[in-house]
Amino acid sequence: MMIHPPRTRPGATLPPAATRALLLLAVAAGLAAGTIAAISAPATVDADMAHLLRAMALLKAAIAVVVTGAVLWRFGAPVGPIRLAGYALACAAMAAGPGLIWGMVHLGAGALLLHGGLLAAIVLFWRDPEIAARLAAMITARRAAIRARQN
Repeated sequence: MMIHPPRTRPGATLPPAATRALLLLAVAAGLAAGTIAAISAPATVDADMAHLLRAMALLKAAIAVVVTGAVLWRFGAPVGPIRLAGYALACAAMAAGPGLIWGMVHLGAGALLLHGGLLAAIVLFWRDPEIAARLAAMITARRAAIRARQN
């Protein structure tokens, strides 16, 4: 089965360095927005619950970092502006979620942003033909390296 690269119009894609910078800017904006919203109202949670929720916020932040890393890997190839916007919004939402949970003020909104961003990223990965092409190239290179080592 031959995998063909996606067909795009010339000039319809952005270079990898620009897309990565825009993604990191969106993540920073999401993180800042979540943190600012979290410190804007006092938390009313007992100490044990606060400890549990903050530990969960750290786990959720780790998930957001891993998914953002996968998106940065995806941006090693050119991406169109619509896909860039989708990935940037998903990663910004995932960055804002743990900040809201950490502040223990907007727990529902924080969970919704994190899980909604995660679901959006999964759907974007699933529907992105460049992901399949990049993974196929990695598998082909790995198989070639194994064959070369065996000979």
